[in-house]
Amino acid sequence: MDLSNELTTFVISSGNNPNYQSCLAALKQQSVQSKIDIIKDYHPMSKAFQEMLVRCKTPYYIEVDEDMVLNKNAVEIMYAGIKNSPKDIAMIGYQLHDTHFDFIIYGIKIYKYNIFKEYPYNLKSMSCEMEQLDRLQKGGYKYTLKLDILGEHSPLWTDESIFERYFNLMEKFKEFHYVWMETIPQKLCNKLLQVPTKQNLYAFLGAYTSIIKREKIQMGEKDFTKSKMSEFSRIESFLEPPNTSTFYMTSKCNFKCKYCKRQSQSMLNCKDMSLDLARGILTKFSTIKSVCVCGFGETLMCDNLIPILQYLKQRKIFVGLITNGSLLKFKLAAIKNYVNYISISLNMPNEQLHRDFSGTNTFNDVIEGIKMCVSSNVETYLSFICSKENLQHIPSFLQLARNLKVTTVHLHNLLPHFGDNDELFWKLVLTKQDEGLIKKLKADPNASIVSHFPILIDKNEIRRECKFPWRMLSFDGNGNISLCASVCEPKRENGNIGDYVLWQNDYCMNLRDSILGEQNKYCRRCFRNWEQN
Repeated sequence: MDLSNELTTFVISSGNNPNYQSCLAALKQQSVQSKIDIIKDYHPMSKAFQEMLVRCKTPYYIEVDEDMVLNKNAVEIMYAGIKNSPKDIAMIGYQLHDTHFDFIIYGIKIYKYNIFKEYPYNLKSMSCEMEQLDRLQKGGYKYTLKLDILGEHSPLWTDESIFERYFNLMEKFKEFHYVWMETIPQKLCNKLLQVPTKQNLYAFLGAYTSIIKREKIQMGEKDFTKSKMSEFSRIESFLEPPNTSTFYMTSKCNFKCKYCKRQSQSMLNCKDMSLDLARGILTKFSTIKSVCVCGFGETLMCDNLIPILQYLKQRKIFVGLITNGSLLKFKLAAIKNYVNYISISLNMPNEQLHRDFSGTNTFNDVIEGIKMCVSSNVETYLSFICSKENLQHIPSFLQLARNLKVTTVHLHNLLPHFGDNDELFWKLVLTKQDEGLIKKLKADPNASIVSHFPILIDKNEIRRECKFPWRMLSFDGNGNISLCASVCEPKRENGNIGDYVLWQNDYCMNLRDSILGEQNKYCRRCFRNWEQN
């Protein structure tokens, strides 16, 4: 049965909830079909709820959070219930099984639009739904709760999402003192003791991060742009030692590429990475299992590259190597048995354009190196840095990759290392205005080999807090350390690895604090905070 003219199902979505796809799949498999409308990335949550009233064109609507996975007959049951309800019943709530707590909660609701449109959500309320229902009851309407269990609440969790779930619940407890919430910390503690998993640990820590402070930390409804990332990340950085690293092998380079960070940052005096330094890093940070070998310059020009690769292989480290490809024809035989993949930066599809971009006459050398990698069965990626200046050349680049039998291409955003030059930044980076060209590009038959497309941004768009990769450390040849290989050069002041034995130290903590600070959390230079999926 098609109820699209009678019923709208609104899916409230924000962030990267692991249940989102299962939620949508369950809605598409319902025994009756409703109109499905996704309300994505509205904040705070009360504004997302209010958007339902703005968009709704049907007599009835259902609110489904993206972490709800409904039974196949759920929509049919809810529609029948509201359709046959008395006139003064404005909303009916149904139950869901909460998989983590293994108990039943009221979470899925169906509404009469003509009633609720007269009672907009209070965007300033800490619990906008309860405040709305109080007003509705004063207006002479009622709501009812049914015992039917119509699905599961959040069968999947990430460490961060379960941390936030219980943090938010305890913040609401401070405000409203709901009796059922009072026992949550004790139950989480018992659950952790009985089943000591990392997920149960983060659930416990989420609740206690809130309750150890008497005052409210979170003001207002949940807002995905103001997540508990700072609290979670600080805890995570203590519980999860680094497992990934980037080695900046050398500052020497045979290219002079436009917009390279070497043109704008003081990296040219960095020494080559030494074998002793590589050993020292992996001795002091023994949890590192993956290393990306790259350079402020050209990786293959590092004098100590081979012995370092041999050492990484000996330690069973997963190794990726990034290169401009011009020296592969001389070096591949010596390195191919020590790397898991080679990523080759090729930012133009023909000899003349490559010469203009790189300042070198090496295009044919790069092509020969790519062919050698492919024929040697080395896992080979091609990387293309996208900007408004070279976007039109991507189809030719993809055709070239196909001809070279490369099966994986990454189309990256240009990292804008232009200081405070906003005019040049917006002149070059890809924005939502380029969406038509990107859609056309994705329709290209050769685009099937692209595993990563550039992120299109909008200067007026709300950016997310940076999900900083706390478990990754980067090092240069001087032993300086950085927490972000995407954009942050290793810090030079008091940062030498020789001075620090532990992951938890003042230097690393100061780096974390500088990123978590209000000024830096929306780092424009990275694009991680613009990504929607």
